[in-house]
Amino acid sequence: MSDKEQQAAIISSNIKRLRSSVNWTQAKLAEEAGITGAALSKIEQGEKRIPTIVVLRKIASALKVSVHEITGERVDTVSPEDEETRAFHRKWGMLEELSEDDQEMLIGMAGRLRKMTKE
Repeated sequence: MSDKEQQAAIISSNIKRLRSSVNWTQAKLAEEAGITGAALSKIEQGEKRIPTIVVLRKIASALKVSVHEITGERVDTVSPEDEETRAFHRKWGMLEELSEDDQEMLIGMAGRLRKMTKE
């Protein structure tokens, strides 16, 4: 299993567990998170594709948990660069309106630009 597949499986398992702990259906969580039921279904199936940070935050917010509880990351493993990236995403809420592919492309471009400007 690749790292990406393993991370997708962890995210899937954690979302299912957290959703079950509040006795919500997929439809209820999708509605509360503001995402489509189809998107949540794919995430919970643990397909190779990992949801964007924007989608993870929506789900975490709906479940009233941290994103770390969904991703399985330890809080103390978050680097300052990761925190800067999160701050960037909070400021640019319009990213939510883009497709996941466009979001990923834009996030990658922003990361490369940040690295270039820090050198």
